[in-house]
Amino acid sequence: MRSSPATPRAAGRRPSSTSRLLRRGPGSLYRQGQSLRFLLTRDRREVLDFLRADYPLALSRRARLALLRDFLRTTHALRGYHTLEEMLRVCDRIFRRAGQGEVVVVEAGSGSGSSTAKLSLAVRKVGGRLLVFDTFQGIPENDERHEHLDGRPLVYRKGAFRGRLESVRRHVERFGAPEVCTFHKGLFEETLPGLDAAIDVALLDVDLIASTRVCTRHLFPLLKPGGVLFSQDGHIRATVELFADERFWREDVGVAPPAIPGLGEQKLLEIVRPA
Repeated sequence: MRSSPATPRAAGRRPSSTSRLLRRGPGSLYRQGQSLRFLLTRDRREVLDFLRADYPLALSRRARLALLRDFLRTTHALRGYHTLEEMLRVCDRIFRRAGQGEVVVVEAGSGSGSSTAKLSLAVRKVGGRLLVFDTFQGIPENDERHEHLDGRPLVYRKGAFRGRLESVRRHVERFGAPEVCTFHKGLFEETLPGLDAAIDVALLDVDLIASTRVCTRHLFPLLKPGGVLFSQDGHIRATVELFADERFWREDVGVAPPAIPGLGEQKLLEIVRPA
C-alpha cells in the first residue's frame, strides 16, 4: 500500500531517492527488510534444507549462498508473486534432475521476469534450457470470476501482471542467465501445441482456469518419468476443483489422476509424473 504524502507534490516533480527507498514497492528499504525477515522466519526451513541437500551435481555451500544472494537481490528489485520458499522448492527439483541428460524447464506465466531470472540461474547450474511462455501483455480478455479457498472474491482483469517481452528480457539480462532462455510470445493455446520437448520441470503461474487447463493438458504428457509440474495457483478454488476432477485427467490430459499433496490447502502444488 502506497503511503500518502503530507503535502501535495509539485506537478511534474520526481520523488527523491530517499522517498523511493522508503516506499513499499520494488527497490525500497521496506522490501529489503521484509525479504530478510522472511528469510529468517517463513522461508527459513526451506533455506536450510537447500543448504544441506545432496544434489547430483557440484554445488558448493558458497555457490548456494551466492544463489540465495542473487535471488534476494532480484526480489528487492522486481515485483514478483512467489515466495523464496516456493522458488527454492522448484529449484530443488531442477537440481535433482541433473545428470539425467539435458534438463528442460518450462515456465508458463513470467510476469515481470522475477521468477524467470531466478529459474534461469538454476537452469544454468544444470546446463539446461528454460522455455518461457507468456502473452507478455498481461492477463488476456476473460469473463472468469473466482474466489480464494477462504471464499474471498478474486477477479483477474485484462492486462493484469503485464511484463512486456523487452522488459522481461532486460530483467533476465540484469539478474539472471539470458543465454539459457527461449521466449515464446502469445496465448498458451497458440504457442504450447508446437512444443515437443521432453520436460523435467514445469512451473505454471497462469491465474485463469482456462489457462491452467490448456497448460496442464499440453505440458503434463511431455514430462519425463519423475518430472514435476508445479502450479502456483493452488489458492484458487477453481484450480483445486479442476485438479480434483478425475475426468479432466483421464479425458483431457490422457493419464490416470495423479496424487497431488496439499490440494485444497497449499498455494504451490507439486504434481509428479510417475516413473
